[in-house]
Amino acid sequence: MIEARIAGIGLFGPGLPDWPTARRVLSGAADYAPGDIVPPVPDGLSPRERRRTSFAVRLALAAAAEAVRDAREDAVRLPTVFGWAHGDGVIVQRLLETLATPERFVSPTDFHNSVHNVAVGYWAIASGSHEPCSSIAAAMDTYPASLLKALAEVHCAGRRVLHIACEAPFDEPLYSACPTGAPLALAMVLTPPQEAGGIARIRADYRADGGNVTKPATAALRPLWELNPAARAIPLLEAVARAYAAAQTMAIPYGPEGRLHVTVAPC
Repeated sequence: MIEARIAGIGLFGPGLPDWPTARRVLSGAADYAPGDIVPPVPDGLSPRERRRTSFAVRLALAAAAEAVRDAREDAVRLPTVFGWAHGDGVIVQRLLETLATPERFVSPTDFHNSVHNVAVGYWAIASGSHEPCSSIAAAMDTYPASLLKALAEVHCAGRRVLHIACEAPFDEPLYSACPTGAPLALAMVLTPPQEAGGIARIRADYRADGGNVTKPATAALRPLWELNPAARAIPLLEAVARAYAAAQTMAIPYGPEGRLHVTVAPC
């Protein structure tokens, strides 16, 4: 079992433009009202780099920046673990469409943005961080896989780690083959359990014994939980938002029969 504390949270998605707004929805204090979103232009990038960032990259960087601010942390000092199940689907589809033409003239910018670690690369540039970073893809298991990786780094290195998860929908026709629902990005600054303060304490334990999984208590968010790999975090975030007096344990699907059991407890 691996333990850590959550020092800061960031979240960006339709109807969830930041963690304070999301906390009210996830705690049941406000109804969920989805809508269109426009991720902000990332700070710390040159005008040229800003023009090259895609919707999905801006989405991820918005959540990461909020989590770092919420934790009152210096992003320069934070190692990063990034979870992105499919990469930038819009860019990939555009590349495939270009390769299907006789000329096959691929845009250098699209090629640059097609690599799977592009978001964490832009984050390193924007934050000025030279700390280690990882990018993990595991389809619908991406959130628990990347969370477990981040928690392992906190445990082994005894230092703070920024965990980011993001997923944005493909365009058609790829969306029909791989639907992901609405776009969503979330981030958490995780700290060693012996540090004081924080929003909540978490413990994670992988079990390959099947069993029930924990679905969102917020009924309006269950369709997103079903489709978007990053949204598998919603039950965990609900437990944090509801600030239960006693520890709450949830089971996140991880493989055909596996479950990542995550316990959220007050600090």
